[in-house]
Amino acid sequence: MTATSQRPQQVDPKSPDDFSGAEMSLIEHLGELRARLIRSAVGIILGMIVSFVFIDRIYNALINLALPYKVQAIAPTETFTSYIKVSLMLGLVFAMPIIVYQIVAFISPGLTRKERRYLLRALPFVSLLFFGGLAFAYYVVLPSALGFLLGFGDPRIITQPRLSDYISFVTNLLIWVGVSFEMPVIVYTLIKLNIVSANKLASLRKYALLLIVTAAAIITPTPDPLNMMLVAGPMYILFELGIVIGRIGTRNRDAEA
Repeated sequence: MTATSQRPQQVDPKSPDDFSGAEMSLIEHLGELRARLIRSAVGIILGMIVSFVFIDRIYNALINLALPYKVQAIAPTETFTSYIKVSLMLGLVFAMPIIVYQIVAFISPGLTRKERRYLLRALPFVSLLFFGGLAFAYYVVLPSALGFLLGFGDPRIITQPRLSDYISFVTNLLIWVGVSFEMPVIVYTLIKLNIVSANKLASLRKYALLLIVTAAAIITPTPDPLNMMLVAGPMYILFELGIVIGRIGTRNRDAEA
């Protein structure tokens, strides 16, 4: 009677996404991580290419936020590099669903089937909330922040922000406000995965509020408390919303059990 050797089940990082939870060696994990990063990078590049089709309209929409003030370019390459920066930001925005999916697919082998189902259900809301955060930043936060910064001081002083600084300020604010709007999904996922309970998060409200206010102060680098509260207020509301949704999901889970 001969003993037959069995090779451990392996996951080819180049194969279609595997959510079976098969064990992999360190080399296989690194190979899969490399594949996920490459797919995310390809998604960003494709997003940049698509954004070039609409780059003039989007660029004009960003510059119009500074009206009636003018934005000036000093260096010869400043306009070109600013276009590239805006395209990169748009590529990141368009590729956000792909990036989040690749993150979930990478960590899914270490989760149970139920935990993977929770993460997959949360994927559409990640994109929706991110785009909602971008819209809120563009229509609410940026007009208020730019109105304060550009209109501050003696009216005899001519305000003409540099193009590269202006684009960096606008794109950074858009991205970080969009990320901050992921709060309900993060809180809900933590509760559903039993990492933390809804009651525990509720008991840490004062610490969460402190962290949210600190993050809002970093995201909106203006001394005006109104602009800070425009970011901190929705973030805290979304935090509370995540707790409420998490409690509802926990009750449904307990009822099913």
